[in-house]
Order: sequence, then C-alpha cells, then structure tokens
Amino acid sequence: MTDGADRRLAKVAWALLAAVCGTSLAPAQAAQTTRCGREGVVLQVLGSGGPELQDERASSSYLVWSNGVARVLVDSGGGSALRFGQSGATVAGLDVILLTHLHVDHTADLPALVKSSFFEDRSTPLPLYGPGGNAYFPTTTRFVRTLFAAPAGAYRYLDDFVSPAARGQYALESHDLILTGREVRSIFNAHGVRVSATKVVHGVVPAVAYRVDIDGVRIAFSGDTDGNNGNLERLARGVDVMVAHNAVRDGATGVERALHMPPSVIGRIARDAAVKKLILSHRMLRTLGHEAETEASIRVSYAGALAFANDLDCFPVPHAVPVAR
Repeated sequence: MTDGADRRLAKVAWALLAAVCGTSLAPAQAAQTTRCGREGVVLQVLGSGGPELQDERASSSYLVWSNGVARVLVDSGGGSALRFGQSGATVAGLDVILLTHLHVDHTADLPALVKSSFFEDRSTPLPLYGPGGNAYFPTTTRFVRTLFAAPAGAYRYLDDFVSPAARGQYALESHDLILTGREVRSIFNAHGVRVSATKVVHGVVPAVAYRVDIDGVRIAFSGDTDGNNGNLERLARGVDVMVAHNAVRDGATGVERALHMPPSVIGRIARDAAVKKLILSHRMLRTLGHEAETEASIRVSYAGALAFANDLDCFPVPHAVPVAR
C-alpha cells in the first residue's frame, strides 16, 4: 500500500475488523488513553527509562502538548510508541520530531511510529532534526534513509515516507544539525513553535540538546550529556522547565561519567541557568531507589521545583503573566 487509495482501503478494513470483533476494542483503548490537558502547554513524559528493560519503563521520549494537541516529539526510544498511542497523540498533529542522538534507547521506536502514521490523515511534510555523524554514527539523514529508503533500507517497503515522489501521505524530511563550539542555533520556527539547539558532549556520540518555545513558555531537553561543555546552561537560561537525564549517581567514574551528568552537575546547571522547574528522567536501575540521595545532591545548588518522571506523567507548564508596574 503506497498511495492514498490504499491507505483509505486499509482504514476501511480496520473498521470492518473492529465491527466483527464487536465494541470491546474501543473501551479497552479508551481505558488506556492518558491525554494531557486540553488547555495550555503540557509536557508529557512518554518514556522515563534508559536502555535496560528490567526498569519496566519505556526508553526516552517526550511530547509537548499545546491546547490538547501534541505538537513536538523529542526522541522515540523503545516502548515509547505504545506510550504515544496511550497518550492520545497522533503523528498528524505533530509539527516536528527532534532526536537528541542516535542511541537505540532514543530512536528504536521511530519505525513503529512512522508505520502507525500510515493509518492517519497527515499529508504535509514532517520535519525531523538530529545530530550530524562521525566515524561511529551516521548522520541523522543517513540514519533515516538507512531505515526507510529503497533500494537497501531495512524497511524499504516504507520508502514512500522518504521519497520525493511520495503521494497520498506525508514526507518525513530529515535534517542534520552540524553545530559547533558554543553555538545555540534556532533550527525551526513555524506554526507558533520555535526550536533552538546546541551541541552537548555524550562521549563519542554526536548529541544535541533542545529548547522548545511555544505559547509563551520554554522547555529545555538535555538529552544524554556529561554536562561539562557549558552549552546546556546557555540553552536553558530562564526556561520554565528543563528535562534532565538522571542516569548516574554522584561518584560515577569511567564510561558512566563520560556519558552522563551526575545529580551535582544537574543541580549546578539548573541553578546557573535559573531554571524554574527541573524534571528528572532517563532513570536507570543504578539511580532508581536513590531519589533521596539524588535530590540531596541537587539541592546543594538548586532550590527550585523538582520532580522525578514516570511514564505518561503530564506536567502543565504555566505561562508567566507579566506583573503590572
């Protein structure tokens, strides 16, 4: 099925299947739906875990909702496609997809999300941004084409999503972010959504942190980073919410520390950036159960609001009202 007619036929077939199965499918789906608020901006955590399956959490993924529509998707780690469906979001409503880096626990469910969107009505292009490549990782554009493009893509039967000749469905338009030094760049500005990006350090892995400005509020996403190059503080200056990844404890050494920032560094960055609220996600087995210790380390530097994320949590982001003078 590669064109609009086939897509409509697939939807009719699905409706007939539901009719044959009776009405029990709809209540089960509705019972598992966790749609965030229909007014204002809400950050939803789809995946709060890391790459371990034993944490019983979906891997990293986040939605930014505006007035009941999911507008921005950040990462799509394993298990998050199910959470995406449970949230009530649709690919048709998204303005942009942002990938912080190309590790499995941040990208594994992208093919599932794209395939599911075949049964939606989206026809406008969907921009997707991610880091450039190096000797160890492909560029984001090559990554997407390696997944979907004919003649050699792993899922080349979905080539229509990346082909310039795509008909009857949307094109997934990937963009490589080649960021240098201390640069904080505006990379997307459309439909009332503005996205800025900066380079962060995650070992040898090309990695990007993002800030989303929407409806007068600002949300920053650290992604995975050691927190040491100073860019996250600049990107997140004065944001209403920063999502930081709590993958290691203080005292971590070696590869763990080279890849991730411990709580003391998270706290320092949140303080220096004057972050209003800090949300800790990417919670791995080595940090789960150590929340009191983590918070104590953060509180040495940071006194603002703090929350530990779980899958499908919704965090309303209030719009600051200027004080009359």
